[in-house]
Amino acid sequence: MPPYRILLADDHQIILDGLRDIIESTTDFLVVGRAVNGKAAVSAVAASLPDLLLMDLNMPGMDGLEVLKEVRQRFPKVKVLVLTMYDSVELAKKALSMGANGYLLKEHGKDELLTALRQVVTGEQYLSEKIRRQIQPDKVRFQDDFQKKLSLSQRETEILRLIARSYTNKEIADKLYLSELTVQTHRRNLKRKLKAEHTADLVRFAYENGISDL
Repeated sequence: MPPYRILLADDHQIILDGLRDIIESTTDFLVVGRAVNGKAAVSAVAASLPDLLLMDLNMPGMDGLEVLKEVRQRFPKVKVLVLTMYDSVELAKKALSMGANGYLLKEHGKDELLTALRQVVTGEQYLSEKIRRQIQPDKVRFQDDFQKKLSLSQRETEILRLIARSYTNKEIADKLYLSELTVQTHRRNLKRKLKAEHTADLVRFAYENGISDL
């Protein structure tokens, strides 16, 4: 249950300060430490065992990929979200293959940062849109309901089922031990994935595809 414990790693103090202020403006997260280089990041993970490490790639001492390798070997339960200026698909693929749970570009703003954190910390993968479109290009011009249903994570399916049963965001949050903001994020992602404009569209999809009865 929130607040989730976040460790920050970046070699620019002003970025660390800004990230801390944004993250702690919500009730979802608590910043438990900050590191200004790769070696310090690994030591801080060992000391605090956060739920999630939010880290840059280009850091002195150990770069982000070296940190990722070390964290995956020693602390496999710690989620890792890469925050970087490098919009390289090859670099993103490398980070993901080494166990990163997400890849967020620094060009995004506050809302996208919080969305990425909420998705990763609850067990989903996050990719910035620019990266996602290149790694997972649309291979078909449309998705039928079967494809859409398969695209949902277990958590999204669970939330959709409760939405179809007329649960409010607060009721869903209480039932699933999530924050209300996390439920709002999932609801927004459901609308995007299912190309639904309104809650009624989500409810209709759930009933037509047997999700409301799960």
